[in-house]
Amino acid sequence: MNFVSIRLRLAAWYFITVSAMLFLFGVGAWAAMRHSVLTSVDHDLKFRLRDVREFIDRQLNIGAKELLDELGEQAMLGLGGGQVQLLDEHGQVLYRASRLGNTRFPAIHTDAAELAYTTQESGRKRLRLAWQTVELHGRIFTLQVAESMEEFDESLTAFRNVLLVLSPLFLLLASLGGYWISTRALAPVDRITRDARSIGIANLSSRLQMPRAKDELRRLTETLNEMLDRIDSAVRRMVQFTADASHELRAPLTLIHTAAEFSLRRERTHDDLLTAMRKILRESERTSRLVDELLLLARADSCTDDLRLEPVNISDSGRNAVEQISTLAEPKGIAVSYEMPNAPVIVEGDEQALARLWLILLDNAVKYTNERGQVKLSIRDSDSEAEVLISDNGVGIAAPDLPFVYDRFWRADKVRSRNAGGAGLGLSIARWIVDRHGGKIDISSEAGQGCRVFVRLPLRRATTIS
Repeated sequence: MNFVSIRLRLAAWYFITVSAMLFLFGVGAWAAMRHSVLTSVDHDLKFRLRDVREFIDRQLNIGAKELLDELGEQAMLGLGGGQVQLLDEHGQVLYRASRLGNTRFPAIHTDAAELAYTTQESGRKRLRLAWQTVELHGRIFTLQVAESMEEFDESLTAFRNVLLVLSPLFLLLASLGGYWISTRALAPVDRITRDARSIGIANLSSRLQMPRAKDELRRLTETLNEMLDRIDSAVRRMVQFTADASHELRAPLTLIHTAAEFSLRRERTHDDLLTAMRKILRESERTSRLVDELLLLARADSCTDDLRLEPVNISDSGRNAVEQISTLAEPKGIAVSYEMPNAPVIVEGDEQALARLWLILLDNAVKYTNERGQVKLSIRDSDSEAEVLISDNGVGIAAPDLPFVYDRFWRADKVRSRNAGGAGLGLSIARWIVDRHGGKIDISSEAGQGCRVFVRLPLRRATTIS
């Protein structure tokens, strides 16, 4: 693909625009001048006809021969411009000035009293002709006068030549000026391009220099800087996520390797081998869960999840989740209960994803609730939303830690969380599930006062699930 810079295209459009304007101006100016010349000549011919008519009107009391002789003498002195012709009512020529030469007037109607004009070629010259039929003392005459257009045509030709000579020169200067202006106007674009090319993965914190003028280029620079902020933040999260994932995976893998290596160093009893195998199995299961969660988040980040939204009764999925969590809560003596309406609460959602959401939130509640504590799941529907509340009377979350609870691999108590089997990904996955369902999730808690998690999902009114 051929590359044509914007400045060249702007200069080309400027050239085309100025060319069209010059052409229209030249044609318009020449037409206006030609019209002005004809108007001036016709005005002069009109007054010449008036002078001839007044002269004949004054001289009609003398004889016809004397009238024609006087007309000839006055024509020689300039009456009618010296190019006069007089016709009677039958169209017969009564007088014709010698200066008319071979000039022929067009056929006329003797009953036409209005002034008439025409232009006629006479050899290499052009003549402007005017005539009028008048009635003087009961007699009808046709008065005709002419004017050479030679001087006027020379003026028009000179004016046209000036336009033809100056227009290309002016067009060239205007095009050069347009190219210079476009170069100056696009100089900030070159700087933005140069600065953008200098930014890479190693210096994502760098930003483009802001133009001083508050124009479109400044908005473009602000937009690019905002995009760089998002990319920088995403890359930082990706780097941190990779580092955290590596750290989380290294601990169980190291334990598995150590347990296996220690068991193989020398002969072990059957009980020792069973203990080692249990450690390996436990850490393998934990590593498998962690890998599954990492894959889920990776698919979520790449928008390639395969959630299928359909009508789901969250009362059923919530009740099933409570029953599963009760088994895990039983060793600690934690009472897990639920409160749900009798009617189904239907939302558009993915049944497996929603079940995973309730399990994540209930599992967190059980993990951070002391022995003999209480965990409760409540579901109710409002006019347009299904409201789910998971509450506990556990250790709670300190206020300074609340803004970070959705960060991946984040834990308020890292040692205790790892011992409990968590990797710090549960709430990240929970928020993603809620976001994919068009809902909202909020957490309110205080240290030592338990925790309350609110989930709101768009409600779909229905009585049955098809």
